[in-house]
Amino acid sequence: MSTQSPKKSSPLMRWFVTNTVLTGIFALLWLLLRSGTKPNRLAYPCQQAAFTTAALAFGSPLVAALITARNFGLRLFGSRRALAAAAVGLFATIGLWGFLSSGTAATTRLSPIAPPKNYRAEVFHVTDCPQDPVGDRFLGLENLLQLMGREGLKFYQSPTVASLTGPDGIIGSNDVIVIKINYQWTGCGGTNTDLLRGLIRTLVDHPDGFTGEIVVGENTQFVSADGFDRSTNNAQDRLLSPHDVVMGFQNLGHRVSIRDWRQFRSFSVEANRSCEWGSGYVVLPPGPAGNVSYPRFQTDFGTCVSLAKGIWDHGAGRFERDRLKVINLPVLKPHGQVYGVTAAVKNYMGVVTTELNTGSHNAVSGGLMGAVMAETRPPDLNILDCIWVNGHPFAGPGVSCYLASRLDQLVASTDPVALDIWATKNILVPEFLANGYEPPWPSPSADPDDPNSKFRIYLDNSMDQLLAKGYSVTNELDSIDVYSWNGVPAPRRSSGRVGN
Repeated sequence: MSTQSPKKSSPLMRWFVTNTVLTGIFALLWLLLRSGTKPNRLAYPCQQAAFTTAALAFGSPLVAALITARNFGLRLFGSRRALAAAAVGLFATIGLWGFLSSGTAATTRLSPIAPPKNYRAEVFHVTDCPQDPVGDRFLGLENLLQLMGREGLKFYQSPTVASLTGPDGIIGSNDVIVIKINYQWTGCGGTNTDLLRGLIRTLVDHPDGFTGEIVVGENTQFVSADGFDRSTNNAQDRLLSPHDVVMGFQNLGHRVSIRDWRQFRSFSVEANRSCEWGSGYVVLPPGPAGNVSYPRFQTDFGTCVSLAKGIWDHGAGRFERDRLKVINLPVLKPHGQVYGVTAAVKNYMGVVTTELNTGSHNAVSGGLMGAVMAETRPPDLNILDCIWVNGHPFAGPGVSCYLASRLDQLVASTDPVALDIWATKNILVPEFLANGYEPPWPSPSADPDDPNSKFRIYLDNSMDQLLAKGYSVTNELDSIDVYSWNGVPAPRRSSGRVGN
């Protein structure tokens, strides 16, 4: 019985592998030489292309090896040394990228500022949100707005004083409302679209008659938004996408549209010019927290919106800020890759651009999200989607609904910092514990009690940026008044750490 020796690879195959690995080595060297001293250059297109080239060059031989190993045996591609070089190169590329990406990230609180002593934040929390929407309505949201109204925060601005309306209400009948969703990731990593639809329904049902406009906005950065029409969404019906929601209201004759800020993330525009000069990003000079950037864009109905300056008034030739309202609609989830937690503050990563040499993602830890909020004005209302919550501290920001827990809760506040620390402490961390994950959690830690956790570093630095601009926010749980309600029959009031 004869034994068959392993087949040798062809000269063409050896040439392919050798040149592929060499290409990866040169791309890796370029990445190191061009970015090693200035990690913020990783935002440059050429650096990102070099990373992609190196990863593909080193990864391709390994993938091919796994596919054809059965046929070629140990003499695959002529030598195991080529495969070893590819493996080393691939791990070196990933490791170098990770090292350089964290090179400019803050590791501590940079310029501490104490919250105002007499300031008390208000957090509104509803539980037992009914799972099924009723037409366009989302009853959990309606319970939340009722709770807010009973405690003095009226949703509608109106001369009529009622449960949801008052002269100091948030939304005027002729306002232009930007709803910042989270759609970077599919499934339960994105904002619940039943909630989004319910929010738009409440807006167009303004008791004084709605004559304004609603724009759903998001910048998904390095992944396509797929027309905001993915097949897997966070909703009772997984097929219900943000695009479906918006088109449903358009078909009813409402001025509702969606804007993909990613489409113009590489275009720089001037702050005080109208959209006749095109849509793009205003990028401010570097500040203590990095390069603040924000979109200026035209809606489907011809309205020119600057997230910082407001609505363009053609007659006056300038932006008018009062009619622009922003509702921040994030989903609560772990960010086990880099920052520990994504909630209201981190959701503003989808407002800025990572292009135009901003280095935005690294600058999150230094408080960039707070600086952007301070420049554009903090959201008029933050509504944190806690309907599905992933209770795994090593997961996220992508969240599969199969791994998430259905909690059916919503939390709202005008203070994004207070909202984030309270919801992390009282909703996210209990889910970690329920799933058997006891602290301490390794970096990037979501621990709200550890001021040196990745979550607290970026949250506290963001708070300092807001405080420096005169906005009252707090990260102190004892300075937060919490109003909780399960929907029947009357809300109950708690404060500080109740519910921890």
